[in-house]
Amino acid sequence: MPDFPFTTVDVFTTSRFAGNPLAVITDARGLDTAAMQAIAREFNYAESTFVFPPTDPANTAHVRIFTPEEEMPFAGHPNVGTGFVLARLGTLFGRPVPDRMIFEEAAGLVPVTIRREAGAITGATVRAPRPLALGTIVDPVRVAALAGLDPADILTTRHPPRFASVGAEFLIAEVGADALARARCNVAAFEAAEGNIGQSAGLLGLHLYARHTDHIEVRMFAPLAGVTEDPATGSAAAALGAWLNALDPAETRFTLHQGRHVRRPSLIEVEAGPNAVTVGGPCVPVMAGMLHL
Repeated sequence: MPDFPFTTVDVFTTSRFAGNPLAVITDARGLDTAAMQAIAREFNYAESTFVFPPTDPANTAHVRIFTPEEEMPFAGHPNVGTGFVLARLGTLFGRPVPDRMIFEEAAGLVPVTIRREAGAITGATVRAPRPLALGTIVDPVRVAALAGLDPADILTTRHPPRFASVGAEFLIAEVGADALARARCNVAAFEAAEGNIGQSAGLLGLHLYARHTDHIEVRMFAPLAGVTEDPATGSAAAALGAWLNALDPAETRFTLHQGRHVRRPSLIEVEAGPNAVTVGGPCVPVMAGMLHL
């Protein structure tokens, strides 16, 4: 089997070794699902992406996304980072890479727009492939157990804890700032809840958020997917933004802070409306090399 080129990039940050790291295999032709899962487990990042030629030549690429334990139908930081990497690459499968791309993914078509400053590629913005879908409401007692909190820490004034998705599903709950800082991933509680509290697909991910005056701070736990705590979760940020906009249409722009509890501070920009939600931010290249298989 030939060698496979890869690039790693830190996403949702302007500082190397912050944000959420991502491995992008820029030409994955010849790799099957088992090999991609093994490679994702080897990198052991929250996600790794694998780029194939598009099935429809009108699109830019077919992209598959893997955590260390499962394939994702859609994810935010992998799309932002993959767009950034491909734009810097310049050509893909013999064609120039445009600043507006379309990725084919399991959740649908994902538009990606490259960000530039003074001509330099600095990051990307991604539009979620699906409209907001709200799922099962979950008892605050069960949510609190997942995060090592008291049931009183789960705030329900604005909305109950509930599954929400714009392409990838998360259990979303609001907490106070103090409770967010105290939250700890309870792996045993996740193992007990998996498949029993209403998620429709994939492994359980819990997205907690706390409102501040000028921003929202978030944390995301998905230990059964190999992500005990994620530094930045764009797909969950998009679902949260879409849900908050649905609750209050006057709220359209959100700045989400994530990752400081794992020493990888990240900043996610979300814009939501009735018909679409986008997530975006800057990226920093870190490594490039070859996989020897």
